[in-house]
Formats: sequence, structure tokens, C-alpha cells
Amino acid sequence: MKWLLSFALAFLPLLSSAKEPISHYEVFFSSQDHLAEELISMIEKERKSIKAAVYCLTHRGIVKAFKQAQERGVVIEVIVDPYSLRSKSVLKQIDKVSFPVFVWSPEPQYRELSGGRRVKKRKSLMHDKFCILGDDRVWTGSFNFTLDAATAHQENALVVESRDVASAYLSEFEKIKESGCVPLKTYLEALK
Repeated sequence: MKWLLSFALAFLPLLSSAKEPISHYEVFFSSQDHLAEELISMIEKERKSIKAAVYCLTHRGIVKAFKQAQERGVVIEVIVDPYSLRSKSVLKQIDKVSFPVFVWSPEPQYRELSGGRRVKKRKSLMHDKFCILGDDRVWTGSFNFTLDAATAHQENALVVESRDVASAYLSEFEKIKESGCVPLKTYLEALK
């Protein structure tokens, strides 16, 4: 797997917000690198804060790790797309989710047609898949936090240690949260 690190190095310059050198990085591919277990291990080691924006969060082990981290005093915030709330989602069992979860639910957008008619645009997705651990570590890539992504799909994750990169992702997290998210409980009550 180490030969693939050179592949990842080609992408690091794309992180143009980084002003400091990248001190450390790791590259993971599923299913051989056990992405869910790697992420859970990082969550278990974090002592300060975790902010995640992930299209789909249904992996019970990752949800449990977030919950246990919060019980240890780690500040947790998670943003998900409504897709995460499909029928058997652990997130729909609100009594099992003690950490703050926000659902991407921006106001509908409209486009103007000729004759003054307006039609609703297709709803946008919150399709990010990143996790900021503390002040200087970012997990990002194609990996959704699901069992299928961990065991069946071809997925990847890149973990970068850099305060500048973490700060850029934190800014994006806050922008997403402020521009169209509602608390999970509020979102679920509106569905009733």
C-alpha cells in the first residue's frame, strides 16, 4: 500500500489553503485497509473535538464511537444529508444519539422560466465526507460512514495533519451548518 502514497502526494498541492508543510498523512483504501476501524480508532483517541460532514452516516460502530467520545467530554457535531435518515437508520432512533446532529435542509431554490413562471430546482445534496479531529487532523475522501462503504465498496480516505488544512475544513463545516442545516430532532418532527 505504501507505493500508493506517491499517488496521494500528487493531490496534496490541491490543498491550496495549506500555508504550512503537511507534517503527516496517511492513505487508506477499502476494504483492505478497514476504513471504519481506522476512523473509529481516530475517534477513540481524540480528546478535544470532532466535527464531521458526511453524506451518509449509518455505520453503528461509528455512531457509537461518536457517542462514547462525547461521553468522554469531546465536543461532537455532525452534519448529514437527509439520505442518512432512511428507514432503518440509527439516527432516526433519536434516543440513541446523544451528540448534536444537523440535517442539511436548505430553503428550496427556484428558477425563472419564460412568462414569469417559477419552478423549484432539484434539491442539492450535502455530499461531503470529511471529519475534523481536534485542531490539526482531517479525514477526507470518498468514504461514507456506512457498513457497505466499509465492507463492499471501493472507497478511499486521506488523513492529513495540518492546522491550516483543518482550519479550512472547519470554515467549510461552519458555512454548511449556517447555510442550510436544522437540528436532527427538529427535522424529524417536521416529517411527522
